[in-house]
Amino acid sequence: MTSTGLLDKLSTIIKEGKWNWPLITDIACVEITHVVSPISEGPDKISWKSKDGYFNTSRAYEIFHPPGPNVFWSSLLLGPFKIPKNCFILWLAIMGRLSTLDKPWLNHIGGICILCPDGVPETHDHLFFSCSFSRRCITSIRQQIPLPWPHRD
Repeated sequence: MTSTGLLDKLSTIIKEGKWNWPLITDIACVEITHVVSPISEGPDKISWKSKDGYFNTSRAYEIFHPPGPNVFWSSLLLGPFKIPKNCFILWLAIMGRLSTLDKPWLNHIGGICILCPDGVPETHDHLFFSCSFSRRCITSIRQQIPLPWPHRD
């Protein structure tokens, strides 16, 4: 049996109704030869096999969309008592995607922060970390609500 590579057809490894595997040196490919069912008579059919024999969409989703890496801030967004709208806005803030005035589609508005008298462009970093107005707001909230909150520059 000769092989032409990636463009081979399935029929090149079937001979007289049985699998006719070429010499395989890759261990991962050898496993395939042991898992594939024997060729049976009758029409072809596609079936979904799982460890317990049942198909469900959540398992299919996990196969096609494996979970991404865990992030340290996920507990801020996930949980039974979280408000979805607030979680979405917080997620946008964490990702740096809020519509601050430095975004190209908001150039027509101007770019100066209207909350503080510093005349600094309104960027994500300025609004959340260096704006004098937002710092006063956070300080006021921290004084009224005595929750442990890390103070970082």
